[in-house]
Amino acid sequence: MSAGTAVVDFEITRKLSELPLPDGSALVLFRLQGRPLGWGVGKVVEGHLDGATLIRQFLQQHVWTCALPLAERAVQSGRLPRMLDATALLQSPSPGRSSGPLVTVAVRSRTAAGRLQPCLDSLLRLDYQALDLVLIDASDDRRHVEALVREQYPQIRYSSAPGLGMASRRAVAECRGDILAVTDGDAIVDPHWVSALVHVFLSDPEVMTVSGFAIPQVLRRPFRPSLPAGAPFCRQWWRAREDCESIDGATQRALERASSNMAYWRPGGSMPSRYTRVWEPAAIVRTPAVTPTFQPSSRRGPMRTLDRQIDLRDGIVPISDASAYEQLRLHVTWAGEPVGTARIAHHGAIVSRLWIEDAVAQQLTAQVLDAGPHLGPQVTHALLTADLVRYVLSRWDPVVPATPARSAARTAAA
Repeated sequence: MSAGTAVVDFEITRKLSELPLPDGSALVLFRLQGRPLGWGVGKVVEGHLDGATLIRQFLQQHVWTCALPLAERAVQSGRLPRMLDATALLQSPSPGRSSGPLVTVAVRSRTAAGRLQPCLDSLLRLDYQALDLVLIDASDDRRHVEALVREQYPQIRYSSAPGLGMASRRAVAECRGDILAVTDGDAIVDPHWVSALVHVFLSDPEVMTVSGFAIPQVLRRPFRPSLPAGAPFCRQWWRAREDCESIDGATQRALERASSNMAYWRPGGSMPSRYTRVWEPAAIVRTPAVTPTFQPSSRRGPMRTLDRQIDLRDGIVPISDASAYEQLRLHVTWAGEPVGTARIAHHGAIVSRLWIEDAVAQQLTAQVLDAGPHLGPQVTHALLTADLVRYVLSRWDPVVPATPARSAARTAAA
């Protein structure tokens, strides 16, 4: 791809937006109810995305990705899927979390006033209600930035710091909420950003930090797989170990890695030496450049494994009695009928319901969806594809670029 490639969204539950884009190509993030599904590459012709090519690419490469939300709903509800119905999933939005504990959103900024408004505007579009917004200004344009914030954004508090390092400390000091979410002044946050972060914190009391998905606003060099990739984008869990005595120190160390998309639970308080970290791909922030996502190193060597039976019809409960083991091997059944085996490397943590649901849905997607119909993965995939084809094509208005011949014909007709 050439320099200056646009990065745009394609929400498959809506009609394809005709975005005014420069001719060339665009890196497309396919999304379902705001949730990222996978990447695509679309051509831009006369300022419009080539919808036909884009839709064909989605149907060829990302159909099975849409099966994961279906499997998640089946696991969470405990209801055996009698038939595969993607249309119901596409037509019913995922339940969001617009309220909860107070969240302080701290923007560490070295951005001049003339380029800061896109970030501040995106903060005001957040769909979460209990927000405390603060800008920590470390720029060389403080007089104008302070005037901009106080005059045009009264909902946002203004603070200053002598540099980004001190801005990170100031973010902790300025936190008034139970959760501190941090981004940068040149970033644009997704409307569901805070809601996605809060959902993870409230689902597991051992989660102390959540990192989101940072994607570039524009690609100025060829696309490389340094962005989190895969089909589908899956929530990831791991255990972290810190030598710091408080989460203040751990927060400071994480902030010094210049993350533009991190959240912390009650910074400044006491902190266990081991805690749970989560990567939540639905928490999206757009940055000027590619921001590497921290990935934990895989633990090598043998792990003590505990075998546990769970039946999805009976519902899922947290597992709190496996502290002497590093890994859980879950033998999953549905009404006594075997579904498959899922593994969780929990390293002694209490394993929450959401963690278990994620592991089962991600590792046993096809088995869960076929637990009722017993049609086999190939037929299941074909049925899902048919549903998606009908739905996507019914919402697509093809745009035919004007050619000189067509323009002449219109002129003659006029």
